Amino acid sequence: MRLLKSSAIVLVPALMLGACGSSTKKVDPAADLAVAKAAGLTAADLPGYKETPYKKSSDVPASVKKDFATCLHVKTTVLDDTPGAQKANSSDFDKGNATVSGSVEIDPKKSDIDTGWNALNKPGIERCLEQLFQAAVRLAAPSGGVTFGATSVTKFDVGVGKRSVGYSVKITASSQGVNVLFYADFVFVARDRAGIELDALNLSKPFSRAKEAALARAIYDRIGTKAS
Repeated sequence: MRLLKSSAIVLVPALMLGACGSSTKKVDPAADLAVAKAAGLTAADLPGYKETPYKKSSDVPASVKKDFATCLHVKTTVLDDTPGAQKANSSDFDKGNATVSGSVEIDPKKSDIDTGWNALNKPGIERCLEQLFQAAVRLAAPSGGVTFGATSVTKFDVGVGKRSVGYSVKITASSQGVNVLFYADFVFVARDRAGIELDALNLSKPFSRAKEAALARAIYDRIGTKAS
């Protein structure tokens, strides 16, 4: 979840302006990486959007990942790197006040994906997601600090495959006298040993759910049975 980079793209200018049992199949890391790279978001999926190459520095800091896992009372979440997993991060795609990014991770075992899926469906995750996104906003905001108003989390149906879930986080924030309302959507889809993540942010209104589902479906179909 590239919350920091995405939050910086969407939030900062506004403020400044006024991863069922385990698989026994022998895996091929090189083949898994090729699948992950080929399946991810491309400019063709988002015509009219500006593409910015992925930078590792945009990833969520380890301390924020740890706090999220602690809040959920689990050891790891989909934000953490799975040993032996092959992951490909998309570029960031921006249009107006909206930004979209994503990743595809192929884990060594299906049970690794199950662990992340189970954590995302734990009771009380809404409160943990609030804390996660607020932490990301604080780190991405200009100096001087950020104060938060109402923050709410809504779970929604993605409708892709047998296991998909989405959460929309609505945050009101202010910095240096400027108030901002933005929506951060997080979508996760599991297919065999593959985990698909999409992050979408937009000012003032939610990103299109239909567009999110279409993007997730495109990635899901490109993976096919290659990560079984």
